[in-house]
Amino acid sequence: MSDTQTVADYTALLHFEGTPIAPRISTALLLAQPENAELRELLTRTPRERRLYAGKRVAVVSTDGVEEIELTATLQYLRDRGATVHLLAPGKPEYPAKFGVQIPAIRDTHILTIRYMDFGGWIAFDRKVEEATAADYDAAIVPGGAWNPDTLRANPHALAFLKAIAQAGKPTAAICHGPWVLIDAGLLRNKRATCWWSMQKDLTGAGATFVDEAAVVDGNIITARCPGDIPAFLTAVGAQLVGRDVKGL
Repeated sequence: MSDTQTVADYTALLHFEGTPIAPRISTALLLAQPENAELRELLTRTPRERRLYAGKRVAVVSTDGVEEIELTATLQYLRDRGATVHLLAPGKPEYPAKFGVQIPAIRDTHILTIRYMDFGGWIAFDRKVEEATAADYDAAIVPGGAWNPDTLRANPHALAFLKAIAQAGKPTAAICHGPWVLIDAGLLRNKRATCWWSMQKDLTGAGATFVDEAAVVDGNIITARCPGDIPAFLTAVGAQLVGRDVKGL
């Protein structure tokens, strides 16, 4: 029996594989909600100061399974206001054949985004995180999406990079499930922080104090809870980048 026939036979046994019905996020519906008006405005208004972050270099650390809007909104907001933003990602992963994982060639240069539980698309990254140093950047941001930070927290290069950024006193930020990575980097002990609500025990177990607010700032550590908090989150990051209030800019 050929390999193709073997796969076909097993696929027939797994009759549920490929079922098209799955929960998903509609970004358009998300932006249409009245309570997300600030997020909608953030993504659609023309910046008042297009060079607000000129000269600033920001690293967004992410990998496959990142919540798409938390990544794309961050990239758009900072780049529209003059920052140089690099998306840093680990190199293409390798798994033992026995796991049956298939990694397409595009993963050499792109990471896969998600929208809640549904695949979004591929987005190119700028550098491999193992090639980056803290001296290259003025801040670092970790978007969420449970799959993304759960992978990053096991990557020693990502953890070392974020720890170096934080220890240099530079803004080190994470949203949604992103604080998982800060926990494993040892950055949240004795800090006030927030996260996606189901992670509260992870946060307090790591020695942090959970605060149920849109954006929590403790020194140079900045955290937020969910996509709806993106405006407050990016405003807090931006304020530390330039040393002044940037709300509405």
